[in-house]
Amino acid sequence: MIRCFVSKSLPVESLCAYNSMRRVYNVSPNHFTFTILIKSCESSDFMDLCGGIHAQVIKWGFGFDVFVQNAILNAYSQCSGSAGFARQVFDEMLERDVVSWNSIVGAYMSHWEVENAMCLFELMPERNAVSWNTVITGLAKAGDMALARSVFERMEGRNIVTWNAMITGYLTFGDIIAARSTFDCMPQRDVVSWTAMISAYAKTGDIESARELFDEMPDKNVVSWNAMISGYNQNSQFNEALRTFQNMLLDGKFIPNEATLTSVVSACAHLGGVENANWIHSYIKKNKVQLTTVLGNALIDMFAKCGDIKSAASVFQEIPRKCIITWTAMISGFAFNGQCKEALALYNQMCSEGVEPDDVIFFAVLTACTHGGLVVEGRYTFNQMIEKHGIKPRMEHYGCMVDLLGRAGRLEEAFQFIQTMPFEPSAVIWATLLSSSATYGRRELADFVSEKVVEVEPFNSSYRVLVSNSCALGGGWEGVVNVRRRMRREGVEKVPGCSLIQVGREVHEFLVKDTRHERRKEIYDALDGLTSLMRQVGHVPLTVI
Repeated sequence: MIRCFVSKSLPVESLCAYNSMRRVYNVSPNHFTFTILIKSCESSDFMDLCGGIHAQVIKWGFGFDVFVQNAILNAYSQCSGSAGFARQVFDEMLERDVVSWNSIVGAYMSHWEVENAMCLFELMPERNAVSWNTVITGLAKAGDMALARSVFERMEGRNIVTWNAMITGYLTFGDIIAARSTFDCMPQRDVVSWTAMISAYAKTGDIESARELFDEMPDKNVVSWNAMISGYNQNSQFNEALRTFQNMLLDGKFIPNEATLTSVVSACAHLGGVENANWIHSYIKKNKVQLTTVLGNALIDMFAKCGDIKSAASVFQEIPRKCIITWTAMISGFAFNGQCKEALALYNQMCSEGVEPDDVIFFAVLTACTHGGLVVEGRYTFNQMIEKHGIKPRMEHYGCMVDLLGRAGRLEEAFQFIQTMPFEPSAVIWATLLSSSATYGRRELADFVSEKVVEVEPFNSSYRVLVSNSCALGGGWEGVVNVRRRMRREGVEKVPGCSLIQVGREVHEFLVKDTRHERRKEIYDALDGLTSLMRQVGHVPLTVI
């Protein structure tokens, strides 16, 4: 019974079972009882419980039993803020085995007391693989890879855990070359070795090397598939993420887990294709995958970004346990799709249900007010955030208010609002006001704000283009020429825009002057034809950068 409670992480119940054994049924404990019971307090929250069980051990005469003492030593190392209590137990032991030495060395390593750990390691009368691996892993976590390598080279009979510890240590501190060198020297590799290298390459943007290793893997598991799918997501290759998931399904050896599906849903969200969104949602329902909060949040975000707000709302209703991220995702979804009043209504519902808002959800609500032109509601929300909930506004919140006022034509009010900010305005804030000034033809204000934008971020091409376009809309072609000339002189290049369109299940991406698409000739012929027709009916294009 005690073992059952311990295995389920129920320390109080395990102690109650021990008390019942003693007081109700008058059964005496043995050393097995205490080696099991002591495991219930292997947490920083149960230091007092550990001390109480230790007292029982001494009372019942097991204070010098090496197995019980090893269990106590290990428990103290995990539930104490230092290795001091563990060291006291170790020093009082009349008999020590290799487990005792491993435990105290591990205790020092887990508390970052590397020097003490190494002193004891060198004093050990005998060592096993656990001894060496404990030290190498501890040194790798501490970032002392030179010393870890030194110990590694001294070790005879290295096993796969040893090699993986070295690889993980190098990767943790960004030395992918040393990690790959170690990987290449391994006599044997397991799925942990391969997956660690794949994830590292993906994180550094070398997705080709990640894929090369993935294809070479003799045995894959769900974690390695997840690493590859997530790697494509991290490198914005969302179509490849979907193809890899489809290959995983065709392989059929492993069932996708929550992490897999969350990555795939994220890829669909970025692609914005509703067909892909419906496909992955159908897969989830067909296979009766449990709708967890994390997966549900991802589905809401996906459907909202794909423009299917009805399906997003349906998923929102199905989630059994909603967290603040769930509410934020749904409110943002409504705002993103222009249903601003619905976003405010949902926020009010959230507050009525007693959910405490955070700064992120206020950004979502203010965005909804901005898109809907709800100035009064926006001001009220901004003030409530500060006065009722005690949340200090970030730059993003101030940006929303400037955008809200600017879109409504209240440019002087927006400018005054910027002047009252407790910190220096960012380029985004000034650019937001500049866009509104150009829209309403306020040339004088636009000129002033343009100088502020360039002053804060002089080498940002997007802001330079915005300044140029604001000049063009106001008829200030001399200003346009000056901006272009200055951009060329300072080497500031405009980042090309891109567009996405879904045809069937495939999403196509196009850049300005793109020549990569396999049907580019047909596309450009069609564009040339449309341009010719537009000119025939008298269309004159507006010349902007």
